[in-house]
Amino acid sequence: MADHAPVLSAGPSLAEDGGALADPSAFPTLHPLTPRYADLGGDARVTTVALGRWFEEARVAAALPRFRRLVQDGGFRPGRILLAAQRIRALAPMTPGEQYRVGTGVRRVGGSSYSWGHGVFAGERCVAVADSVTVLATDAGPSELPDELRADLAAMVIDEPGGAPARPHASRHDRGGYPTGHTVTTRIGDVDTNRHVNNVAILSWYADAVAAWQAAQLGAADGGPPEDLAPSAWEVQYVAEVAHPRTYDVALAVDDTPDGLHYRAGVFAGERCVGLADGFGPALAERGARPPR
Repeated sequence: MADHAPVLSAGPSLAEDGGALADPSAFPTLHPLTPRYADLGGDARVTTVALGRWFEEARVAAALPRFRRLVQDGGFRPGRILLAAQRIRALAPMTPGEQYRVGTGVRRVGGSSYSWGHGVFAGERCVAVADSVTVLATDAGPSELPDELRADLAAMVIDEPGGAPARPHASRHDRGGYPTGHTVTTRIGDVDTNRHVNNVAILSWYADAVAAWQAAQLGAADGGPPEDLAPSAWEVQYVAEVAHPRTYDVALAVDDTPDGLHYRAGVFAGERCVGLADGFGPALAERGARPPR
C-alpha cells in the first residue's frame, strides 16, 4: 500500500477510542462463530493471529449488495480492495467449546477509504475488539469510492468514529533501527485473491519474530515461549504489497514500558520497508529473562 494510505494509532489506544466496539448492540450485524482447532495456540486458547483471520472473514462476508451488483454488471472499473492498516486487541482469553459472536460495522467513510470496526462477544461480554482501514485502489493509486459502495457502507455505520492517528516516525522505515531480525520466504499458501501475501500471514510473521526473540531471552525449549507472553494487541500497517515468491527480512526492536513490552517490527525487502507493526505484551522479567534490548 502506498505511503499516503491512512494508518491507525497504536494498539492500546483502541481501548480508549473503541468504547462502542465493546457494546454488542452497537453493531448492525452479529455472526456466530465457534473456534476451530487451527485457531488455538499451545495453551488451547485462541491466538491473536487467529483473531486477525476472524476479522478478515467478517470483512469479506459484509453485506455490500449494491457494490457487488455494480461489480457483477461491469460498472466498476478494475480495481482492488486493499487493507491499509488494522489494529487488534484481545481483552480476555477465548477457548474452544464456547460460542462467540463477531460484530461488524463501519466506523468511518472517506474519499477512497473506509474503516471497519469489530467486537467479539461471549454472551454480552466483549473479549476482543478491532478496527481496520480499507482502501479502494487501481494501478494509478487510490480510487474514489463509488456511490453504490458508499450507500452500502452508510447502512452499516456504528456510532463510533475512532481517533485521528498520527503517522509513525520516518525512522521506522530505516532497517538500521531494528537490532534483530530473521528472514522469511513466502509460501504459495500465503497468497490471497489480490495475488500478494495475505494480511494475516504477515501478522503471523510479526508474531513469529516476537516468539523467536522471547525464546532467545528465556532459553525456551521446543514449543516456544509461554503463550501468555504473546502480545495481546497489534497495530499493523501495510506500507506496500508483499509479493510472492520473495524473501523478506522481519526486523524487531523491543522497548520496556511501564505496562510491559512494546515490540516494534518491520518487514523489509532489502532496505525498503514494506510493512510496520507494533505489538504490546507483558514483561518477561518474572520469567527470569534478560532485560530487553
